Amino acid sequence: MFIRFLNIIPLFFILVCVRVLSQQVTTNELTPDIIYEKVDNSVVVIIAYDNLGNVFQGSGVVIKDGLIVTNYHVCKDANRIEVKHYTKEIKSVSVYKYDELKDIMFLKTDDRTLTPINQGNSSSLKAGQRIYAVGSPEGYENSISEGIVSGFRTDANNFKLIQMTCPITDGSSGGAVLNSRGELIGLSVSGQHEGALYFAIPVNDVIAMIGTDNLYTDNSDAVNYYEIGTQANENKNYKDAEVYFSKYLEKFAGDASAYYNRGYARFKLKEYKKAISDFSAVLEKSETSESFFYRGNCYYSLKDYKNALTDYTKAIQQEPDNYDIYYNRGYANFRLKNYDEAIADWQKAIELNPEYESELNGKIKIARDEANSNITR
Repeated sequence: MFIRFLNIIPLFFILVCVRVLSQQVTTNELTPDIIYEKVDNSVVVIIAYDNLGNVFQGSGVVIKDGLIVTNYHVCKDANRIEVKHYTKEIKSVSVYKYDELKDIMFLKTDDRTLTPINQGNSSSLKAGQRIYAVGSPEGYENSISEGIVSGFRTDANNFKLIQMTCPITDGSSGGAVLNSRGELIGLSVSGQHEGALYFAIPVNDVIAMIGTDNLYTDNSDAVNYYEIGTQANENKNYKDAEVYFSKYLEKFAGDASAYYNRGYARFKLKEYKKAISDFSAVLEKSETSESFFYRGNCYYSLKDYKNALTDYTKAIQQEPDNYDIYYNRGYANFRLKNYDEAIADWQKAIELNPEYESELNGKIKIARDEANSNITR
């Protein structure tokens, strides 16, 4: 059902939780030397060779046994990849999966001597928090630098990035960014060294890829963007869905289903005006009840109840047995003070779905009282 209210958590409870969590963070902080010792066997050097004989070097982080994550741009042109860790050389390396837009690539090896890193939670990071970067800048293997979280930004594709003061240079890409407990909270990705601007990919975006199929993307194969966007919607990763359907539509601008799916993601993100534009694009090609319904929901959310009513009515014309549409149109009529019409809609919703009866009977009574009040005025 469309219109719902959430219970508000008491402020006292929130404050207590924050206080307890803050105490835990403080007591679990480690010194830089202990952090380095903890992750030294988890951060590696990535060496990529292309067909022209060029050699590219970056860093990588062991996520699971035999699974290493790095940046896509480190290995994008490689026909052969090796992993190095001090005197150890791992030559049997294959690409497991990657996401070009997010600049993330997973590599698979048979090695089990490296140590999977402990994973943190990038969503709990705060500006000013102490962090550390471990990578191999200019080939200086497993160097550590210290800094703080400067803020949170988005890249050209609207994906989140962590801005930090930990210095990283060429060769650091794909290295580990750690919190003060030695947990991975990001993947070094880029920097503007003269301006001391350095960035990392949040670890939550990295971990979200593990176990997800169909993540191989390529600019020459936009069809994969549609598949990834669809999967993102199914997983409720609506921001990702919006990005990938936008990329797909750059090449296939006439695909109504992509506009619908992007509109749905934007609706869930509460980007109602953008969603209306997408559903309108669908309706120009084909008048579907689903597009009228969700565009009506967008109008309703913007308090444009007149247009919402129009769209709900068109949706009902195409799908006269859909109780959710009657349910929502009842609210639009109620907001427009069309009380008799609201009562009729809600009664129809109950007829089609008796589970609505306990909820809507009270609404119907309120609408009747309002209608009678208008008559007596």
